[in-house]
Amino acid sequence: MTVAASLLVCIASSAQAQDSRFAGIMKVVRGDVQVQRQDQKLSAQVGDKLYSGDRIVTAADAAAGITLRDDTLMSLGPKTSFVLEDFKFNESSGEGNVAVRVAKGTLRYVSGLIGKHAPDRQQVATPTATIGIRGTDFIVEVGDE
Repeated sequence: MTVAASLLVCIASSAQAQDSRFAGIMKVVRGDVQVQRQDQKLSAQVGDKLYSGDRIVTAADAAAGITLRDDTLMSLGPKTSFVLEDFKFNESSGEGNVAVRVAKGTLRYVSGLIGKHAPDRQQVATPTATIGIRGTDFIVEVGDE
């Protein structure tokens, strides 16, 4: 195998590994929605993959919809700062965990497979509380201080 072919195989395997670790996808983007990943600020687009550690920020007239790999649905309202802190999901067993943080704004959360198999493996944190999720559909609102 040539060096160029080896490099292409290496790049392809790295891309597949990253794809298998993605947490979810941006399904709805209205207005100015930013994804902050490490040191990058990206303008969100429908179809963008999201990863653990991503921060999503919506402007005053913006909203976003996210579908995680376990079919958890999240809707972010205007002026929201949200972090997908941790997401792990095993498609075969349906097991995993979801941890998110809402610094400000609104979040609607509808549980997916993780919530059906292990409701205690879902967590939503706010500046003043951490919520252990037992239900399947709820809204969190965090006001400005």
